[in-house]
Amino acid sequence: MKHSFGGPWTQIKLDLLGRYLAAFNLALQNSPSASRPFTRVYIDAFAGTGECEIKTDEQTVETIAGSAKIALETAPAFDQVHLIDLNRAHADELTKLAAGYGDRVRVHNDDANVAINKLLGTLNWNRCRGVLFLDPYGMTVPWATLEKIAATKAIDVWYLFPLSGVYRQAAHNFDKIDQSKSDSLDDVLGTPTWRDHFYKSDGQTGLLGEQESKKRVSTPEDITTFVQARLAGVFTGWVSEPLYLRSATGAPLFALFCCISNPAPKAVGLAKKIASHILGKFGTVPKRKLAKPSAPDQNFSLFDPN
Repeated sequence: MKHSFGGPWTQIKLDLLGRYLAAFNLALQNSPSASRPFTRVYIDAFAGTGECEIKTDEQTVETIAGSAKIALETAPAFDQVHLIDLNRAHADELTKLAAGYGDRVRVHNDDANVAINKLLGTLNWNRCRGVLFLDPYGMTVPWATLEKIAATKAIDVWYLFPLSGVYRQAAHNFDKIDQSKSDSLDDVLGTPTWRDHFYKSDGQTGLLGEQESKKRVSTPEDITTFVQARLAGVFTGWVSEPLYLRSATGAPLFALFCCISNPAPKAVGLAKKIASHILGKFGTVPKRKLAKPSAPDQNFSLFDPN
């Protein structure tokens, strides 16, 4: 069973993830010491099936390795791999995939937020370091989950923020936002202040002096800047500049962030070097068909934490 979704931008995020996972494990394989290394943990919150079918153009569908398979094949290997998916059929496929990788892999057929919360409370984050790939189906990750992840001070998060979903929910006319949409925006942004940031009065009143209407003044880029600042307030290590993943027409669909929860200068310096190096290789989605993801370069000098 293959998981059909996405387009050329899917290949970009997966190529980027593969590079980071290889760099992360190589950098930490003998840290804090060769005799007492950290337990390296990977968590995939929306793991799919291990393979995905993407449309590279209107006529072409290509099968590529999904995030779960990329993580399992990362070398050096993770000590623990946690694959989460609420879909029962997806979880069954992940279980088949995991069978070839020993008992270091666990499949969680559960809501991502519930499973993450359980894992955060189970693992000893004083002795673990982890990478969490947060690639949600729509606006399904509440801000409270991000706060709990950041509180570990031990997890690097690659967060694919659902920019187009937020933009759709934040209707052009403020009075078109019903309670359900308002609650959803509060939940994913973690604050009601988006109302003041995204909307301004149009300066007009009705004939009867009724309240001025408000119009959305924020562009997708403005919303992304707002989200980046919010993330930086939670992930006190470092938050990258966003990488926009766009449709073939150039419309921004997602904003990809690297968020570092560990505030220690050495950890921040290393993660920032690796992430910035990798992000620098990518730009907007080209309209031509993308090449297959290249193997991560495991020998570049950024792996030296000093």
